[in-house]
Amino acid sequence: MHIHVVAADGSPVRNLDLCVRSAHLEVKSIIASPVATGLACLSDEERELGVALVEMGAGITNVSLFAGGMLVGLTSIPIGAQDITDDIASAFGTRRQNAERMKCFHGSANASPRDNHDMIPVMPISAEDGAGEGAQITKAQLIGVIRQRLEHQMGEVRNALTKLKFEGPVGRQVVLTGGGAELKGIADYAQQALGRSVRIGRPRGLTALPEAHGGPAFATLAGLAFYAATNPIDLRGLAPQRTTVHRPKGMGMMRKLIQAARANY
Repeated sequence: MHIHVVAADGSPVRNLDLCVRSAHLEVKSIIASPVATGLACLSDEERELGVALVEMGAGITNVSLFAGGMLVGLTSIPIGAQDITDDIASAFGTRRQNAERMKCFHGSANASPRDNHDMIPVMPISAEDGAGEGAQITKAQLIGVIRQRLEHQMGEVRNALTKLKFEGPVGRQVVLTGGGAELKGIADYAQQALGRSVRIGRPRGLTALPEAHGGPAFATLAGLAFYAATNPIDLRGLAPQRTTVHRPKGMGMMRKLIQAARANY
């Protein structure tokens, strides 16, 4: 059985290869996460004209640039959606799994006046052991914690785009993908924070894909399917190209030495 491997969080490729082979599988090819994701959620025109792809993973955010139909720049930021979950768990004294549920069901990147009146139940860590009762917070409090982390994250994304020289027209688009892009209102928030047009990148072109798997969190996996369908070449198996060097021999070499000596004196 062959399998395509994608390095999504900077893990050493050799370790990934070893893990797959330890499961009695064979690695057919290795592809970088931004390349796979770009195949799934970027159009050919976007990759040609220039676009920034921001993959908001659990523990890391990849910022990559495409132009001329290929990947031309990449940087990683050690901030992800898990940091937001940890902030919620720490701020309200609950377990990570409860914090994740609060973020997914009630969280948002944008605030509204009504958020001050909507109440959200919070299960303290002690309540799960039968030693306490659930508390309540306003939705505004939850969104405040989320936006504080997003402000830092988007600031780092903005700095990364500047270092990668993603400049030029304001209309050049940024595409958000990854599990972090599932957060409600994230596109509008990022558009204001980055000052550019922003959209959510979802897998396109795959038929019979379940609705639950059609979001930005599954863009990389969809890209791997596209990549495998193109019969890719495994770069590890390519023989190195040999370069033929022509050197003058005999009297030709002697004439060049004489010419060099005359030029210097």
